[in-house]
Amino acid sequence: MMASDPSLAEVSSPLVSAPTLPPTPASPSPSPRLVSQITNVSELKDVSPDDWAYQALQMLTERYGCISGYPNQTFRGDRALSRWEFAAGLNACLNKLLTNLESASQLARDDLALLKRLQEDFKKELAPLTARVDNLESRLSYLEDHNFSPTSKIFGNLIVQTDIYFSGETERGKPQVTNQYNLFLANVTSFTGRDTLLAGFAATNTTLADVAPFNSDRNVGATREGTTYAASAGDLNNNLQIITLQYQFPIGESFSATIVPVNRYNFSTSLLPNFVPDYQLGFGPVSSFAVAPPIYLIGGGVGGSVTANLAKDTLFSLTYLTPTGSLPNVPTGAPNQGVGLFAGDYIAAAQLNYNPDPGIFLQLLYQHGYFAPGNFAFNNGQTFRPGSGYVGTSLANRFDDPGILFNDASSVVSNAYGVGGYYAFNPQFSLGGWVNYIQARLLGKGDAEIWTYSLQAIFPDLFREGNLGGLVVGVEPMLTGLNTSLPIANFRNDTSLHIEAFYRYQIARGFAITPFVMWITAPNQDANNQDLVIGGLRTNFAF
Repeated sequence: MMASDPSLAEVSSPLVSAPTLPPTPASPSPSPRLVSQITNVSELKDVSPDDWAYQALQMLTERYGCISGYPNQTFRGDRALSRWEFAAGLNACLNKLLTNLESASQLARDDLALLKRLQEDFKKELAPLTARVDNLESRLSYLEDHNFSPTSKIFGNLIVQTDIYFSGETERGKPQVTNQYNLFLANVTSFTGRDTLLAGFAATNTTLADVAPFNSDRNVGATREGTTYAASAGDLNNNLQIITLQYQFPIGESFSATIVPVNRYNFSTSLLPNFVPDYQLGFGPVSSFAVAPPIYLIGGGVGGSVTANLAKDTLFSLTYLTPTGSLPNVPTGAPNQGVGLFAGDYIAAAQLNYNPDPGIFLQLLYQHGYFAPGNFAFNNGQTFRPGSGYVGTSLANRFDDPGILFNDASSVVSNAYGVGGYYAFNPQFSLGGWVNYIQARLLGKGDAEIWTYSLQAIFPDLFREGNLGGLVVGVEPMLTGLNTSLPIANFRNDTSLHIEAFYRYQIARGFAITPFVMWITAPNQDANNQDLVIGGLRTNFAF
């Protein structure tokens, strides 16, 4: 994750994956022999698993989860590393500890001394980081004096954003300006040092612009292409509400489970990874589309997941989620369309994560779902009707609604497939992205196809250490085809490109501003619509 990003990469926003708290050290502090071993790492060409530095960093990572990239946040492997690779890992560990108050508050004094020893032996590669370890020591002293609780931490994040639609046809006939904020507060508690209880609260105000509502000269509803991440939580009318509640715990050495009683905003809080290693959700790209694969936004609700460590670098997860409360379009007394864990809409998924190296990530995902008439959308089970979801074209979200393609609403059975990942070429450049294909069967009517994909280039420390530049090119969810023998309304499936550029300027720890611009060609998958050009400014406060 980004070195100078504010803390709370894992819990700073509603769309974020659940943190895995670093375990409270149960084993004794590193032995004096480990710290004072005679062999100097600077004399070595490579750093092997037998070297004290390798073992020291592995121990620190297992205690504090300070190297992201591996599925369970451990520093693993049995191959020798070049000094550059090892320094990159040490840099990542230092950055994580510096930007994560949760880890820093559990940092033992002996471990701090070990970090200093590692920095000394790698001073040539890590010369700019000397002041950072001193800063970490001063922050540790502060945290020891101001700790909220030894087992429970409070975090927060506030996004304030202005979006300006410079072009694009709207129902109001002129460009729009939207202002919104997204406040998220979280309490993270660990009872055993290996488990995590996350309770998240949010207050928002959101205005979704009514842009490009036409396809094939018919008003099918405003497109949700270009919707910003700040708006994706929906409108809570400025009321503070609980939006995430989950408990994650280990089952033996190779399994873990997550119980999700409340999950309003994302497909799976325990399985949502970053698809570019330098992102922090809320502090990375501006659009909701670019934050994570849209396949995660199909359905949502309560349920749980089970995760197995198949190998040192491989995780396999199974997830089941179902909406809670009244579904917006379920007819009273309709069969098999009720509310409950197994009585109505649901999403079941299998996911494989592969991390052979911190700079390489690959994911495969299969998802199966059922949705009552009119309930399919990229909205995580939220009731955005009649405004559809919050990513993609209107047709991709509303093809099952009455009056859009067919006269009446349709139940949908979906099979969705996803592949994604990233590759870090060096500390200053990474490429990531995904491809999602959704096959949606409208029961009794036909089969629809939806595609979405992205390619994202990320430039950490661009122009200044701690800043982040990014370029995103992709296609938000769009309805590419419909196979049916029934008469349907005409629709166009012109490719709508999503092009996004942003630059996050880190003013101070926990405070950043991000100017951005987005360009949507052929919005609502219709080339006759005027292109959307959206610009604005996002301000982040993390505390």
